[in-house]
Amino acid sequence: EEVTTTPTPAAVDISNIDFLTKGEDVFSSTAKSLSPVTDKVTTHSYQIMYGRFLLPYYQQNPSMKMLEIGLGCNMNYGPGASVAVWKKLFPEAELWEAEFDAECVEKHRNETIYNVLTGDQGDDAVLDSWVQLSGGNFDVVIDDGGHQNCQIWHSFLKLWPTVKPGGLYFIEDLQVGRWPQYRKATTDKCSEDLIVMDKLKEYMDVLIHADQKQEFAESNIEFIFCQHEACVLGKKK
Repeated sequence: EEVTTTPTPAAVDISNIDFLTKGEDVFSSTAKSLSPVTDKVTTHSYQIMYGRFLLPYYQQNPSMKMLEIGLGCNMNYGPGASVAVWKKLFPEAELWEAEFDAECVEKHRNETIYNVLTGDQGDDAVLDSWVQLSGGNFDVVIDDGGHQNCQIWHSFLKLWPTVKPGGLYFIEDLQVGRWPQYRKATTDKCSEDLIVMDKLKEYMDVLIHADQKQEFAESNIEFIFCQHEACVLGKKK
């Protein structure tokens, strides 16, 4: 089957102060100017965290290395919608995508996708291979993958150590964490009782409470920002 190549969107001028002062509006308007429109700004309101954290980060680190888990192969509008946003907003960044559906990746590889990793994000061996193949050392990781609690948690435990000091780790779609269908993908290290948001609350306790100062000193998490349905963690510099 012949694959039609999609033209690369024109880059956004990153010298514009709006990246720092109007990030939410820039992210939302950019995403909505593309077709298809990613659900990050329709079903969800992720322009809040990306506008407040990711756009200013890129303004200061234009050669950033970013990994997004979840190419969108299971979306009704097809894969690559968020990739188009990243390419338009972050033309100088080194972009990596990770996707479970290898057949989908091969089918669409020539469209807008360059650095692609495949496999199950809940498998530690797969995650190790992603780090090895990509070289790790990410500025930014975005988890928009399978949304299973254990998938998210295995990925975080493996990939957070590869994030650079001062880097960012975004986790989308946390609202489904208590639903039974998102607690099925268990492993010998992660049971159906684990809910990612509960684990993040434990980290928040360390950030806040005076009787956990020693734990905070030993932690490399500088902040956790949560909005509706999602959170971003910032790493200490």
